[in-house]
Amino acid sequence: KTTLLVVGRTVEQHYITAINDYIQRTKRSITFDMEVILIEKHEESFNGSAERKEGELILKALQPGDVVVLLDEHGKE
Repeated sequence: KTTLLVVGRTVEQHYITAINDYIQRTKRSITFDMEVILIEKHEESFNGSAERKEGELILKALQPGDVVVLLDEHGKE
């Protein structure tokens, strides 16, 4: 089973369109889910707690043996 784990709100329409297109094209060949990890606005105001909470939620979503690929919109590789 493949899961796209998205951290934060995806609000830009071209990303939403691309994600939905990918899900549609791959659903015939693989089981595919998308899970969004979203921190509430009031949690973001605490110093460093939002990042810690995101990390905890990411780790909770992972299972032993999972393969993780990090995609960063500002990445160079």
